[in-house]
Amino acid sequence: MSFWSTEKLLQKQPLEKLVDPFDIQHVNHGAYELSLGSEAFVTTDPNGKKQKLEAGDQVIIQPGQFGLLITHEVVSIPDNAIGFISIRFGIKRRGLINVSGFHVDPGFTGRLLFSVYNAGSQNIVLSYRDRVFMLWFSDLSQATKNVYKGNNSGKDGITSEDLMAIQGEVVSPATLKKQIDDLRNAHDQRFIVLEKEVSQWKAIAYSILIIFVGLIVKYYIDILLMSSKSPVENINSAAPAQNINRNDSVTAEKNSNSATPPANSNRSN
Repeated sequence: MSFWSTEKLLQKQPLEKLVDPFDIQHVNHGAYELSLGSEAFVTTDPNGKKQKLEAGDQVIIQPGQFGLLITHEVVSIPDNAIGFISIRFGIKRRGLINVSGFHVDPGFTGRLLFSVYNAGSQNIVLSYRDRVFMLWFSDLSQATKNVYKGNNSGKDGITSEDLMAIQGEVVSPATLKKQIDDLRNAHDQRFIVLEKEVSQWKAIAYSILIIFVGLIVKYYIDILLMSSKSPVENINSAAPAQNINRNDSVTAEKNSNSATPPANSNRSN
């Protein structure tokens, strides 16, 4: 088995009509560069429908999403050869991966359908008739009668079966990262709110504690002041009472003496 050179590919093209339409400018390093055709589908389409492409139209494959891309050219593989397919390096290095297979069977004729996945971190934008794919031819040891006779022979567009096989929500690393980031942001916001509420309750608790301690301190200070002043106040309050009693007894004694007549004067009479 050996891969065809550029010269052999150009030699075989008029005889086998390997690629239609054929453009010699698309032959490069023994491979033919196939272009993006008129139909495409990506899993982010809200309606789940394929997209029709014309001159100037583009298809966008977001990170972590799948797409179906069909070639503009019709490819015919001879019964004594096999085709190998890939994505051009300039596009592949941006993250677009071919997940549909890597060879074309002997005897296949039709447009090639590529199932692709964006494993990169940025959108991949492809325009109608961009050179996206690569096709190499390789010889078999001899011609085979066991040629391709599957349903994709003569494929001219993206079918409903193709769409159903790839539709549905895609759980990609990019999607999971976004969900994790959203949860982290929500958690951080909730934590900030809780932290503010805790700070407010702490301030209220400290205020109540300070007031309570202040009341207790005031109560004990009042008790100490009362106990330190009571002996002096008792002495001062008792002295005037004794003076009043003494004055009252003296006054009473004087009154009794003045009311009783002297004994000697009665005797003289």
